[in-house]
Amino acid sequence: MSSSENDGSSRQTPGSVVQEGANFYEDEINLMDYFRVLWKRKWFILLVSILPAFVAGLAIFLWPRDYKITFTYNMGLGEKAFRVLEDKFYSTENLEKLVEKLQEDGFDRCAKKLAEPKTTEDLKEFVSFEISPPYFEDIKPSEAKDFEELQKSLQTKETLLFMHVKAKSEENIQEIASFCRKNFEQVIPLYSEREELNNKIISLKEMMADIEEARYTLDLQLEGKKTTLEKLKNSSFEGLDKLPSDIVLQFNNIGDNSAFLPLPYQIQAAETQIINLEEQISANKEKYDYYAGLLKLNEKLISYIKKVMPSYCTLEQFHSFLTNMLIEYGENNQLQDYLKAYIKRTENKIANAIPLVEKPKVYPLAKGTAKKTAIVFAIALMLSVFTAFLLEGLKKSQSRLS
Repeated sequence: MSSSENDGSSRQTPGSVVQEGANFYEDEINLMDYFRVLWKRKWFILLVSILPAFVAGLAIFLWPRDYKITFTYNMGLGEKAFRVLEDKFYSTENLEKLVEKLQEDGFDRCAKKLAEPKTTEDLKEFVSFEISPPYFEDIKPSEAKDFEELQKSLQTKETLLFMHVKAKSEENIQEIASFCRKNFEQVIPLYSEREELNNKIISLKEMMADIEEARYTLDLQLEGKKTTLEKLKNSSFEGLDKLPSDIVLQFNNIGDNSAFLPLPYQIQAAETQIINLEEQISANKEKYDYYAGLLKLNEKLISYIKKVMPSYCTLEQFHSFLTNMLIEYGENNQLQDYLKAYIKRTENKIANAIPLVEKPKVYPLAKGTAKKTAIVFAIALMLSVFTAFLLEGLKKSQSRLS
């Protein structure tokens, strides 16, 4: 019974065979219709595809070429220091200075381009920084698999900083790049100077506060030792200072165990402790006065930087200000030595902020004409094919209605 049912179900009626053949024939006809539409509208498709691509390619070809110049610095910046550097350069405070400087020298178009962007990525189209080798390529020597990786690991210790400047005109890029370079080398370091001076001021105040806090305790200890010394001198115990010569007293800390000493030695220990406390108090007072002088000096320096920061002040101008201050502190040898050391460090910062090549080559940037033209052609081709089928469908609809 079941076998007969299976045989019946497996058989196909003539009507079903005819229906499947009709469906296959209909699919084949529809596919041929598509090709007919494409062939019929071939000139329309070609024209609509090629013409926009040709116009776009011609426009890109005739469009002014961008130019780029790169300054290379031998700066071993860590990832955090590099991010801080970018934040300082792209800050509103610094960009306003750079825009104002460009406008003063007639580069209004470039200044406008620098002032308009709202994101850091837009700003990087004008000036960008790059570390080589990148931080993510850093390989630890212990994890190197072969000599090439080990050599790459050693190279990452010597990092280079690149500053890329882009412009539309080959004639103006040298001058525009010089403005950006001066800003990076002479203006940006003042932000670091302001931060370092602020940290020094905080540190000096903390050290002065520690001395002030310890002053009462030391004075109290000194008065206590003087009182103890007076009482020891007024003591009249006889024979306590005449001990057998073969007895040796040993203490790790005489100050804590001076009560076990013979009376003359107790007096001598008290006098020694008083002298030590007086010396410590005197040294703290001298330190406090020195820190107070340093605090006043550093406050003058940071006050000058805050005053000139809104203008286009440079690190060289700050160096001149430091040199002039040597005359003011001519009689104070300690503060004068501090200023001299500060001037030397500033001179080192100026020397380190010089690129490896003073006049790097200007490179024209690739326009990407072929790539961009191919993209326009592909988009236009898809739109033209879609339009061709749409027009054919509308034509058939109109013919049916008529």
